[in-house]
Amino acid sequence: MAARIEPTLLYPQSSQPVSLKQEHRIRTIVADDSDSYLEVLCDVLDLDDDIDLIAAACDGIEAIDASSRLKPALVLMDVNMPGLDGISAASLLAEMRPAPIVVLMSSDDSRELRRECERAGAFAFIHKTNFQHEFANIIDRIWKMRDQQWISESD
Repeated sequence: MAARIEPTLLYPQSSQPVSLKQEHRIRTIVADDSDSYLEVLCDVLDLDDDIDLIAAACDGIEAIDASSRLKPALVLMDVNMPGLDGISAASLLAEMRPAPIVVLMSSDDSRELRRECERAGAFAFIHKTNFQHEFANIIDRIWKMRDQQWISESD
């Protein structure tokens, strides 16, 4: 079991939501109970030009707390965490207004797990061993979805 850590504000910012349109980066919170995986994930995402990494959490409760305060556009979260797991947290995040896009990830992969993630309201599921390839495709899908939303809002 990973050591408990406090949610980390990587880049202190206002708790006011910032539109993707203004920032051209996706305000992101990550959550994983593995300290080592969380550290690597933060390092990888910090290099991504599309991501504005604003906080890290070690369980679902901390992810929800950080999301309610910081209003991210994206929450990238592990499925298997102690306390409140990623699937339960995704269901709760889906009820927030505005609701962040939730991407769940796991080192396990099965049809049933993917269905559970979808039922919880997750935008996508990533198998951790394929993270870099799958995450890039998901970011492309998010931008296309946001572009379509902006076009329809300006009509």
